[in-house]
Amino acid sequence: MVNSFQLEYSMFLTGGQFFCVSLKICYNQIRKGENMDKRTLILDALLELIRADKGAPCTISDIAKQAGIAKGGIYYYFSSKEEIMDALVERSYGQVIDHCQVTIEHVELSALPKLALLFRSYYASSVEHSLDHYLHESQNAYSHQQSLVFLLTRLTPIVTSIIEQGIEEGVFTTSFPQEVAEIILADLCFVFDQGLFAWSKQDLEKKFVALADFLEKVLAAPKDSFAFLHNTSL
Repeated sequence: MVNSFQLEYSMFLTGGQFFCVSLKICYNQIRKGENMDKRTLILDALLELIRADKGAPCTISDIAKQAGIAKGGIYYYFSSKEEIMDALVERSYGQVIDHCQVTIEHVELSALPKLALLFRSYYASSVEHSLDHYLHESQNAYSHQQSLVFLLTRLTPIVTSIIEQGIEEGVFTTSFPQEVAEIILADLCFVFDQGLFAWSKQDLEKKFVALADFLEKVLAAPKDSFAFLHNTSL
């Protein structure tokens, strides 16, 4: 494939002077687009295999066949099946987080309603069921762990920003907004993961009440500030 080419031409302009004009056209952006297209094909192929319940036993060859590209082409983008899985997890959960962020950025809300909107948006925008089920299978524990790390890492700055807004508004008091955000997310992403824990409805309700009580105390927030956690279904 031609990476770039240079078209040089000279034009005779007024005054009897020659000006050499060099026009360089590079295909970097075009190649980037092509690379992204093939990368997407590979991720889509693995997702299709997971949907067909063939994710666990599939090989690089299976993914390449499903994607309609040569096996060697896979290794241009990914070094292993695990790396493809990590990229698929990041894409899928990244879409959920991007949706949540866009949702709260397009409204003018004070901190508490904004936090409630973020949580509701997150729980309403779960990843595809087949992928979620695949991640909760015992042999995929590492990929599931990576998904939790990704969620916590990407969501922490968003929740931290809302807590800092609450501090400015005078409804929260804490010297550790980021750490509180991490504790909240660790709880929501792990303890409330129904794929890990088979909590009953009553168990979940009690845990949401306990979380709301904890947050009111740790953030010195007004009473019932976090009642939305247990008064509505997230």
